[in-house]
Amino acid sequence: MYYNTKIVIGSDEGAYAPGAGARTIALSEISFIPKIEQLAYLYNKTQDVLYYAPAEGLAECTIAGLVITIDTFFAVLGGGDELHIQFWKEPSPARGIGNYSTARGDFTAVMTAATKNVTITGLPFTLANKHVVSVERTDASDNTVYLPLTKMSVAGDVITLSDAADFTAGDVVEVELIGPDKAYDPALDSGLNTVLNPEYNHYTSVEHLISESDLGITDSATGTDADTLTDTNHTATALDFDAEQVAVGFEAYSETTDETGTVNTITDGDNIETGAITNWTSDVYWLPECKRFVIPAEGYNFMTIHARLSTDDATNVAYMKLYSTLDENADDTDDTYWVDISTDVFGAATISATNGSTEGIYFIDTPTVVLKYCIKIVAEIISGTGSAAASNDYDIYIKKSS
Repeated sequence: MYYNTKIVIGSDEGAYAPGAGARTIALSEISFIPKIEQLAYLYNKTQDVLYYAPAEGLAECTIAGLVITIDTFFAVLGGGDELHIQFWKEPSPARGIGNYSTARGDFTAVMTAATKNVTITGLPFTLANKHVVSVERTDASDNTVYLPLTKMSVAGDVITLSDAADFTAGDVVEVELIGPDKAYDPALDSGLNTVLNPEYNHYTSVEHLISESDLGITDSATGTDADTLTDTNHTATALDFDAEQVAVGFEAYSETTDETGTVNTITDGDNIETGAITNWTSDVYWLPECKRFVIPAEGYNFMTIHARLSTDDATNVAYMKLYSTLDENADDTDDTYWVDISTDVFGAATISATNGSTEGIYFIDTPTVVLKYCIKIVAEIISGTGSAAASNDYDIYIKKSS
């Protein structure tokens, strides 16, 4: 269904009641049962919050009966909040016409000679007496007359005109009916203005891409080398070493000796080459854990990233990096085929947080054509002898536009 009249609840029609301490709005005294596709705009003037505006890419409300529920992303409502609620209402004349006729080709009507019957075919609804408006007969000599509808009856798809004379060979009938609203045909709506390329088709809704916490891989080493961390048991994590989880180029930490060594190479599932420490013999180790999140970018030239990183320790660090690629083989298993663009976008090789939080919003606002992006997050756990603990948080949102 399409609508062409916009009304304001509480002004043009009806009333609303915000749910105090809730995220619901009750509607009353309105002349229609609202649907979500009719909701045009929902704004809290008291809190200065826009909840719903499809034309601006904000469309996360739901409607059940006469109750609107806003997204849980927003704060709860106050019982006295002043709201601005707009709905689209009423089909336009070209969209709501319920008139049907043989002259317009809506259906077919054929008389049966020597009877008073007209057979109707092609209707999208079940015919009844109440639908018949007129029946016009034109005979072989082009004489036209409207037939009386007194004592008319309908059975199935046959109209019987008991007070009319029998039809004769060569008669043609034209029938007018009234019925349910027709399906809308925009080609017949001369008053329709169609926006072929609306602005809201050019960007995505906000996506909460990353919500992670307490990253960090810990277990006990089994080797004795100073620059090779060996773990053949993986008893705590049951995790073989690989580039999907372990961040090369970041610091591994021995909680036993309170030393760090940079992860240089992941030799295999049991061995990692690191910068030298005293030794890794039976040490409780912490590896820099990483995760990658791939963002499809075809059809989008711009992107905004809103990142919030935090840690609870003076030496633990939470990192974020950004990559892009035109190679379809690039994925979330390692850095192969990805190109690091962190400095180009962030102005630094990484965004990081230590002993607190870092929050920023970053723009790719130069027209850019790539296949996909990747955000990588990394956690270094370096907290002192016998006291290491994974404590970090990552919340990252994105929005793309073309």
